[in-house]
Amino acid sequence: MKRGGTGRGKRRKGGKRYQANDTPFRLDQCIEFALLRQALVNANYTQEALAETVKLQDHRKRLDLCMALRRTATPTPYHTLVRLFMLGQAVPPGAAQTALTPMPVEQLLSLGLLRQTETGICSEAMLLPFENLFIAHDFGPDILRRSLPANYVMGVGAASITLADLTVRRRIDSALDLGTGSGIQALLASRHAARVVATDTNRRALNFAELNARLNGISRIEFREGSLYEPVQGEEFDLIVSNPPFVISPESRYLFRDSGLPGDTISEQTVRGAAQHLREGGYCTVLCNWYHQGREDWAERPRQWVANSGCDAWIIRFGTEEPLLYAADWLRPTEARNPERYGRLLDTWLRYYAEMGIGAISSGAIVLRRRSGQVNWVRTDTVVAEQRAGSCSEQIERIFTIQDFLQELGEENDLLDQALQLVPQHQLIHELQAQGGGWSVTAAQIKQTQGFAFTGSVDRLVSTILAGCDGDHTLRELVADLAQGLHLDFTAMVPPCLQVVQALMRMGFLKPVA
Repeated sequence: MKRGGTGRGKRRKGGKRYQANDTPFRLDQCIEFALLRQALVNANYTQEALAETVKLQDHRKRLDLCMALRRTATPTPYHTLVRLFMLGQAVPPGAAQTALTPMPVEQLLSLGLLRQTETGICSEAMLLPFENLFIAHDFGPDILRRSLPANYVMGVGAASITLADLTVRRRIDSALDLGTGSGIQALLASRHAARVVATDTNRRALNFAELNARLNGISRIEFREGSLYEPVQGEEFDLIVSNPPFVISPESRYLFRDSGLPGDTISEQTVRGAAQHLREGGYCTVLCNWYHQGREDWAERPRQWVANSGCDAWIIRFGTEEPLLYAADWLRPTEARNPERYGRLLDTWLRYYAEMGIGAISSGAIVLRRRSGQVNWVRTDTVVAEQRAGSCSEQIERIFTIQDFLQELGEENDLLDQALQLVPQHQLIHELQAQGGGWSVTAAQIKQTQGFAFTGSVDRLVSTILAGCDGDHTLRELVADLAQGLHLDFTAMVPPCLQVVQALMRMGFLKPVA
C-alpha cells in the first residue's frame, strides 16, 4: 500500500523512522529549500499557469507532450521549469540556473533532485504545484515511456483530491496518514494538526514524502515505515486518513495499486483497524473498493466491516462496475502501450474474479467517528464523487450531528417541537415556463453548494416551510401557519411534512437548533 513513515524522526511507541537506504533523495544534505520555493513562485509556476500551458484541465486526459514542448519553446524561466519538472526534458545548465535563481543548481544536484547528463540538466522527479504546495513524485508513463517500477510513487490524482475533500478539518492534536505515498494528505493535515504521523511500506515513497515536507517548510510530520497500523501500535489519533492500495487484483506488482492480499482484504483491514486507533470523537476517512455478487447487495460487506466497532459509519458508494470494465480501467494506464500483454492481464484478472465469485466491484469511501458507549448508527448513500463543490468537511460534521439527533429522537412527532435552521450552503433553483404572457414555475429544486451536491425536489408548500426555518420557530408552528393559510387540515399535513423534512435533514439542508 502506500502504507507507512516521517521527517527527521522523533521516535514514539510502536513506530520507527524509516531507513533512507536506496532512496533517490539525499536528505542529510544541507539544502535551502526556501530558495527553491522562492524560485518556483518567482517564475509563476502555478496550477493555473500549467493548466493553461498544457491545456490539461481534466486530470483524466493524457498529456500531449509534443504540443507542450512547442508551447514552451521560448526559453523563459517559467518554460524552463515546465520542461524540467513537468515534461521531464533536459535543459541547458545556464537556463536551469537562471530559472532556479536564487537556488543554486549545485544544491539540487547534491540532493539528487537534479542530475547532470550529456544533454543538460534533468530532474529525477516531477514537481507540480497543488493548493499552495509543491509536490514531487515520479514522472508518469507518458514521460517515462517504459514500464513503471514496482515502488513507483504517485502524485496528486483524482483519488487524492477526493480523500482530501472528504477529510474532516478541525484543529486537533494528532493525525495519521496511513499509506502516505508522496505525502499530500499528511501535508494537508499538518495545517490543522499539531502532530502528524505518515506511514508507508514503500521506503521510496517515504523519501518523496519527506522531501515534500521539507520543500514546503513543514516540520511537524513524522514518517514511519510499516504496513497498516503496525507502525502506530498502541497510539490513538484525532484523525485518520487512508488511500490504501485498494485495487482488487491478482497481482502484487505495484505498491501504489496492489496490496498482494486477496480480494478486498486491504480495504477491510484498514477500516476494521481504525476504531482502536481513533480517540473518542475522532474521525477517519478511508477510500476503498469492495466486491459483491449483484448490484443490489453493494452495502453488505462494508456494513460487516463497521459492525460493533464503537464508531458511527457513513458508507458512501461512488459507483459500481462489472469486473471486465474494472480490470480494464486499472490495467489500461500501465499496459496500453503493449496490447498483447494488456489482453493477457485482462484474462488473468477475469479468471481471478471468477474464482472468487466476484460479480461486481464498488468504489467509495467510509467515514467513521468514534462514539463509544452508544448505539452506533450506520448510514449508506450513493453519490457521484465528481459532483461535489470543494471540501465536504463541514457537511460531514453536520450530517453526523443530524444523524445523532434523528437517532435520539423519540416519537417521530417529537420533531414537530424542534426549531430547525436552513443552512446557508444551498441554492433554490426554479424551472420556469412561459404561460399566458408570463412565467410559471413548473419545478423547483434545492441544491447544496458546498461538499456533495445533494439535491431535493421541493413544491410550493415545502418551499414555504423552508423559508420559515430560521431557528426561531418550531416545525409545529410552521406547519400550523401553513395549514391555516391554505385552509387545510393540520393533522393531515403532518405526516408528509415530517417525511420531507427528515429527508432534507439527512441530506444536511436542515439542522436542529439546540
